[in-house]
Amino acid sequence: MNNKNLSNVKIILPYNLLAEKLILGSILTIPEAISLVSEKLPIEAFYLENHQLIYKGLLILYAEGKTIDYINLITWLQDNGQLAKIGGSQVLLNLLSQINKSSNLEEYIALIYEKYLRRSLIELGEQIIETGYLTEMPLETIFRKIEQSFFVITENQPVQNLVSVEQGFKTVLKQIEHGLRLSEQPGLKTTFLELDLITQGFQNSELIIIAGRPSMGKTAFAFNIAKNIAYNHNIAVIFFSLEMTREQLLYRLLASEAEITNTRLRSSRIKRTEWVTIKNIVTQLSKLKLFIDDTPNLSIGEIKIKIKTLSFTLVDKINLVIIDYLQLLEGVEQNENRVQELAKITRSLKKLARDLKIPIIVLSQLSRNVETRINKRPVLSDLRESGCIHLRDIKGIHFTPLLPLFSWTGSFLSKHKISQIKFTGQKPTYKIKTLLGWSLLISSQHKLLTNQGWKKVEQLVGSNFIATKLLMPLNFSENFYSNSSLNWDKILKINYSNLLPVYDLQVVKSSNFLIRHLIIHNSIEQDADMVIMLYRDEYYNKGTVNKNIIEVIISKHRNGPIGSTNLLFDSKYLRFFNL
Repeated sequence: MNNKNLSNVKIILPYNLLAEKLILGSILTIPEAISLVSEKLPIEAFYLENHQLIYKGLLILYAEGKTIDYINLITWLQDNGQLAKIGGSQVLLNLLSQINKSSNLEEYIALIYEKYLRRSLIELGEQIIETGYLTEMPLETIFRKIEQSFFVITENQPVQNLVSVEQGFKTVLKQIEHGLRLSEQPGLKTTFLELDLITQGFQNSELIIIAGRPSMGKTAFAFNIAKNIAYNHNIAVIFFSLEMTREQLLYRLLASEAEITNTRLRSSRIKRTEWVTIKNIVTQLSKLKLFIDDTPNLSIGEIKIKIKTLSFTLVDKINLVIIDYLQLLEGVEQNENRVQELAKITRSLKKLARDLKIPIIVLSQLSRNVETRINKRPVLSDLRESGCIHLRDIKGIHFTPLLPLFSWTGSFLSKHKISQIKFTGQKPTYKIKTLLGWSLLISSQHKLLTNQGWKKVEQLVGSNFIATKLLMPLNFSENFYSNSSLNWDKILKINYSNLLPVYDLQVVKSSNFLIRHLIIHNSIEQDADMVIMLYRDEYYNKGTVNKNIIEVIISKHRNGPIGSTNLLFDSKYLRFFNL
C-alpha cells in the first residue's frame, strides 16, 4: 500500500457502538434516565458524531424542562439543522427499537466511559509525541502540560458512590469501634488546647481555610501547625509555599526554635555557644517528616501529582497538606476570569481532600472591606474571591452601592448596602418561575433558601418550595424589620435561558440577600468544612490591652461548634503559645 493510500485510512479509536445505542435508546424510552446519564457522561464520551448530536439535543431538552421524547427531539434537530447530519429520522426510530433494561443502565454507562478514557489516553499519547519534537518549548512547560492533562483524565475516572444503608453502617460501626480503642478522639491536634477542644482536631477529607488580612500571622500560624502536627503525631506533612521560598521558611523555623532572631541568623552574627545549640536543634528538626515545596504558580493537578509521587517514596503516606495561599494557585483553564477560576479551585481542593482522605488546609486573604470598618474583626463575608455570587435580575436592575438590599437574619429582615460589584463574565443562566408569579434569572451554582435548606439552582426541582419575603412598600427605614415568619412559594418551572452577563455582589454583614422577594445565598466559603480567621487587635490599636494576643475565630464549622480562642503570639520569633 503506497503512502497516498495510507493517508486515506481512518483510524478507528476504541468505542462501544451497542452500548451507545442502548444508552440513547434508554433515554428516549425512559426519560428519567437522563438525570443519571447526564451526571456520568459528557458529550465527548460518545464516539460517533451523530450520537453526540443526539445526546446534545437530549441534554438541551432536559435543561429546558421539556418532555424528552421522539417528537421533541426530532423537532429540535430539525430546527437546528442537525437532522440530516445524524442520518435522518430513521436513526432515531432504530434507537427506539433497541432492547434495554433500566437496571443495566449503569453497566452501559461504565462501558461507554471506559472507552472514552482509553481514547483520552491515546490522545494524550499523541500530544506527548508531538510536544517532544517542539525543541523551542522548555521541558518544564511540556511536563506541566502533560501533568495537567493526565490529572484531568485520572480525575474523570468513575467512582462507585452508591452503597446500601447496610454497607454504610458497617463502615460507621468499624469507625466507632476503632475510636473506642484509641486513648483520644481521632483528628490531627495542633497542641493549641482550646482550638483543639472546639475543632476536635482536623479530620480526614476536611477542607480548612485559614484567613486573615496581611500581617495577621497566617503563614507563621500555619507553619507552626505543620511543625506541631508532624512532631506530635509523627506523620508526614507537606507545606506548599507559593509565596515564600523554602529558605525563608526554614530560617523562620530555626529562629523560632533556637530563639535567635532571623536577622542574626541570616547575617551569621551568632555566638560560639549558640552555634552548638543551632546544630543540635537542626538535628532534632531534621527528624520531622515535614516537607516543603516552594514551586510558584502551582495548579491543583500538579499538587495532586506531587503528593502521590512523594507518597510512593515514603513508608507512610502524606497525612496533611497545607497550601499558602489560595489566591496564588493557578487554574487549569486560563480563559476564565479570576473569580470563576478560584471558585473552581476551592471545589477542586475539597474534592482532592475527599479523594486523598486527608485534611487540606489552605490560607486565604481577606478583602479590604475589613479596613473600612470601625470594628476590624473579620467576618465570613470578608472572604474574597473564593465563591460564586453571580446574579442578574430579570428586570435589568442596575445594582449600585446606593441600592438597599435586605437580608434575612433568621428572625427578621435587616437592610444593608452593596459594598462591591464585579462583572464576572458571561455564564449560563436559568429562569425560575414561582406559583405566586415571582421570576428570576440566576446562575446554576447559586443557592436559594428552600424548605430543605440551602440548595444550588442545579439541585432544585419543580416541586421544591423556596423562601420568599414581602417587603413593606415605601417603608425603607434603617430600623425596618418584619415578623419572623417566612413565606414559602412553590417552583413552577426552571428553564435554561441563555449565556448572559452576571455579577458578583458583596453585601456587608450578610450571607444572603433578597432580590425580587427571593432569599439568595451570598456564601463565599461554601466549599470549606471549617473557616478559621486570625485577628490581632494590636495591629490596628497600638494602645490595646491585648498586646501579643492573637484571636483565633472559628467562623464556620460544618461538623461541630463555632467559637473563638486566644493564643499568645511571639512576634519576635513568630511563635504561638497557649495562654
